[in-house]
Amino acid sequence: MIRMPMYSLYMGCSVPANYPNYEASMLRVANELGMELNYMEDVACCGSPNLRAIDYLGWATVNARTLAIAEKDGHDIVTPCNGCFGSLKDVYHLLKHDEDYRKKVNSKLKEEGLEFTGSIRPRHFVEALFTDIGIEEIKKKITRPLDGVGIAIHYGCHLLRPPDVTEFNREILDELVSVTGATVVEYPIWKQCCGATVLPVDEPLAIRLARDKLKSMTEAGASFATVVCPACGNQLDLQQLGLKESYGEEYNLPILHYPQILGLAMGLDAEVLGLELNRVPAEPILKHLSG
Repeated sequence: MIRMPMYSLYMGCSVPANYPNYEASMLRVANELGMELNYMEDVACCGSPNLRAIDYLGWATVNARTLAIAEKDGHDIVTPCNGCFGSLKDVYHLLKHDEDYRKKVNSKLKEEGLEFTGSIRPRHFVEALFTDIGIEEIKKKITRPLDGVGIAIHYGCHLLRPPDVTEFNREILDELVSVTGATVVEYPIWKQCCGATVLPVDEPLAIRLARDKLKSMTEAGASFATVVCPACGNQLDLQQLGLKESYGEEYNLPILHYPQILGLAMGLDAEVLGLELNRVPAEPILKHLSG
């Protein structure tokens, strides 16, 4: 019998609190593909970006603690959140390369009987999907290909930067979208931030950044967009509701979490994937598939 991959699932705060559609679609897709995701217990928020800005050692320690708990379980961490992924990867990279800082952090973890050694890796869910399951195995599960659907990908800042730390190649998402049968729509400002992080301090700037992304995507011919970050998904989904008032523009561009897109291509029902919870209705893609 083939042993299917097992992971420690770190959900962070945002997904379970605000995006049950992302969580539900990820769990269902993972189950269909034989990935065993075990929820981590007794773990804290990753602290991104606020804690990092005001207490760097505290931020590093909290993430090292999460990594150390996963080490005790013996499985790589996977997370569906770019912010959590970025924090965990940053701390993992820091402690692997800075022995003095590792000792400082481990002296704090010792109080709980924990230690960071770097024996497991923090990974984004889509990277584990791509690397451990693989495109060919995913392709076998595609029963309702998204032929004729143009999808723009918003990768998100913390997934790609800094590249020597995240070690994430954008082609991973390109291939994961392509395997569904959809066409990846290239657009000029794919690297640009969506503006989610600046929303609490400069709302007009956040709205403008979201508008720039949506405008670039639609002008390039995208019918839909996909994200792998809850904050980015919320920003691009939510801001469409206010752009008519701010700019007199309507985009009506459905923003789907990647597992929702993959789930549709695998023949899963819209309700199972939580599509009714997306703010910009996803009916166009459902009509396309039923037509």
